[in-house]
Amino acid sequence: MVNKNKIFSDLSKFAVDAMSAFSGLKEEIETIVSLRVNKVIKKMNLVKKDEFDVLKSMVQKLLDENKKNNKKPSKAKTKLRNPVKKKKTIKNKRKTVKK
Repeated sequence: MVNKNKIFSDLSKFAVDAMSAFSGLKEEIETIVSLRVNKVIKKMNLVKKDEFDVLKSMVQKLLDENKKNNKKPSKAKTKLRNPVKKKKTIKNKRKTVKK
């Protein structure tokens, strides 16, 4: 009976050691993968989130301003809609004299 308990005790100790080794291995793999992903991201020269948000807000402001400007008729558009009538000018035609 003592022999069986010793075997179960050894097996449980082995299982606990294996689990702790695997958890350490898991953490090591996560660290390595994280470092490699960060390295790849740096090589890709991606934009940071805060820079993206600033640029996005600037573009949105410009789009809103553009819509506002398109709603207001500008002087150029009103000239196109109501063109000023030009006076007809008569060109003087010279008569050519044959010698």
